Formats: sequence, structure tokens, C-alpha cells
Amino acid sequence: MEAAVAIRSRDEIADAICRLTDAQWARLRLVSRKYAWRNPFDADDLLQESFQRALAGSRQCPGDVDVVKFLCDAMKSISHVESEKPENRAKNLPLIGPGPKADGAIDLEDQNAVNVEKTLIGLEQNEEIRQAASALFPEDQEARDLIDAIAAGFEGEELRELTNLDEKTYASKRRLIRRTIDKHYPKGWKL
Repeated sequence: MEAAVAIRSRDEIADAICRLTDAQWARLRLVSRKYAWRNPFDADDLLQESFQRALAGSRQCPGDVDVVKFLCDAMKSISHVESEKPENRAKNLPLIGPGPKADGAIDLEDQNAVNVEKTLIGLEQNEEIRQAASALFPEDQEARDLIDAIAAGFEGEELRELTNLDEKTYASKRRLIRRTIDKHYPKGWKL
């Protein structure tokens, strides 16, 4: 017999949403864009739908699961269910084949389609690494925000602006993160 898992209350979820950092918002928006392409929701609607279902209780967040991860998983699930509905399926999908090319035809061997799937798989695997890296900085919110933004795919000037760090602080924080991770994982990420 399995032990009962505590479920986060509506108020706990609402409080967690209100306390999201800029980096966590960026991560949620990135994930919503990744999953919105295959259903009638646009990215903002998909994110809003995950909030609505979490707060309404139709999707329950276990107490031991990070709320951001829970919302990312909810968006993935909502997107999948919506894309499977008959009214949302493509009626005809022209493919590239022998003979004249049809307008709008796609090549099933196109690497862009493969890269989208690899990116989505990478997000799930990246979550474990993001959590491990964030755990190395329990008292440093700036470092955790920077790690979240990096995990969300931001880089360069956009990353610095997102974390609201000046150039000197940003460079110092990046060095600190790199050195701390190298110290704790000298042979790379082996979780």
C-alpha cells in the first residue's frame, strides 16, 4: 500500500505563482512557446490554462514537486490532450515526394522537426540539472535566478538584462557559478 502524497492547496499554488522570479517566468514562457505550436492555444493562453487548472484543482500539484516544474508538466499535458482532439488534427498533410512539389509540403526528414522534439526532451532532462545546480546556491537568489534563466535558454545580453545584473556583477556571478559547479562536478554532470 502506497503512502498518501500531500497535495498543495490552492492558496499554496497561488502564493508560489505570486512569488515567481523573473527567471522562473521566463522559463514558463519558454515552455509555453515550445508546447503551444501543436494546439489551438497560443503560448499565453496555454500558460494561463495551466494556472487556471492548477488553481481550480483539476490538476493537483504534489507537495514534493516544484511548482514551476508542475506548471511546465501541466502545459505539456494540456498541449498533448488538445492536439489529440479530432477537431485539432490536420486534415491533410502534404509531404515531399517524387514529382512536383506541392505547396506547403513538408519533408519528414527535416531536421527542424527533429530538433523541436530533442529540445522538448532536453527541457525535461535539463530540469534535473537545473535543480542540482540551484541547490549549490541555497542562500544566493541571484545565482539561482541566473541558473533558471540559463536553463530556460537565455544567453548573452538578454540573460544579463533578464536577471537585472550590471555587467560586472553578471560576469562575477557567472564565474562563481561555473567554479562552484566545476568544484562539485569535476567530471561533468553525473546525477
